Amino acid sequence: MNMPVAGSQPESLPKTLAITVLIAACCATMVTAAVLTLRPMQAAYAAIERNRAIVAASNPALAEAGDSAIVTAYLALQRHLVDLRTGADIDDVDTVERWPSEADASRPGVPVYLRVRDGKLDCVVLPLDGKGMWSTLYAYLALEGDLATVRALSIYRHEETPGIGDRIQDPAWLAQWHGRRLYDSEGNVRLGEADAVDADFYIDTITGATVTSSAAIRMVRASLDTYQPILQSLATRFPTSRSTPKETAGATPP
Repeated sequence: MNMPVAGSQPESLPKTLAITVLIAACCATMVTAAVLTLRPMQAAYAAIERNRAIVAASNPALAEAGDSAIVTAYLALQRHLVDLRTGADIDDVDTVERWPSEADASRPGVPVYLRVRDGKLDCVVLPLDGKGMWSTLYAYLALEGDLATVRALSIYRHEETPGIGDRIQDPAWLAQWHGRRLYDSEGNVRLGEADAVDADFYIDTITGATVTSSAAIRMVRASLDTYQPILQSLATRFPTSRSTPKETAGATPP
């Protein structure tokens, strides 16, 4: 039988309660910290297909990467909610699915994704939407850091005719967008013009899916007007190592 040590006192109830509360508070703090730390990653996994389209635009080599690599690449991008009217940031954004056609006075912002290296803009990814033949097309356009050259176009979602209109997602058709220029030496939008036979601007339509592929080209061209305030803001914010056509002509960069 264990006998109490002479002079010792049983633990007091208040002291026991205090220790219990302290342990509970520490556990709650650790859980809260874990939730806040993991929340962006959880959100990125929840929107994995959309984020795959964003990453594929910023780095086409990752288009077929595993989910973990996609999430890592997505979280490496700077994510901003930007006012279409002014080009100014509204707030940082982790997960939002919003398109230019949905922006209005009450919700003027769209998500814009940046990759910045050594203080210079490497690329910007812009969400696009536009009318196809049978449905709304949703896509992401990545521009190089000079804001005048296409890095990639990534089609995210559509409901075009299977086997015909859905050929806008064919890698071979999307590959031709890489390296295409947006503007001529006078600063005019030339990308995808119907009569732009110059290889710098030419985008071929898809035989048998001319309507849908032409609609995708029009969607991209229209976005260049929609995003002018944002492109101008980025050109001011990030000095580029390459000159845009407008700079070469001695004018203001787009």
